Amino acid sequence: RKNYHRHTAEQIRIMEALFKESPHPDERQRQQVSKQLGLSARQVKFWFQNRRTQIKERHENSLLKSELEKLQDEHRAMRELAKKPSRCLNCGVVATSSDAAAAATAADTREQRLRLEKAKLKAEVCMPPPRSRA
Repeated sequence: RKNYHRHTAEQIRIMEALFKESPHPDERQRQQVSKQLGLSARQVKFWFQNRRTQIKERHENSLLKSELEKLQDEHRAMRELAKKPSRCLNCGVVATSSDAAAAATAADTREQRLRLEKAKLKAEVCMPPPRSRA
């Protein structure tokens, strides 16, 4: 088994520049870059594949974070509403404290579900993708 080695900063800089122009270089472009950088065409191919995966995962992670923030804001607002006594829109009767307690319990249950879902999503994002054999 060959030793693991990282690419040099210069190799990465050149591949990043090409990546900005073309995230999916063709065989000719990969061959050209591999000669220029002293790497095998396979190394270049896998660098681009890994870079595309990394970009995609970061984008998905960003979407999940914004969704989580939105849900947390919604949750905070619902908890604040649950704390306040509410008045029935039809008859005007003020809800009792036991009604408020029931609403708070429901909010706690929803919070637990959200925490579980967050943990599952976090595990999915952190879990490395299955390796494909190329």
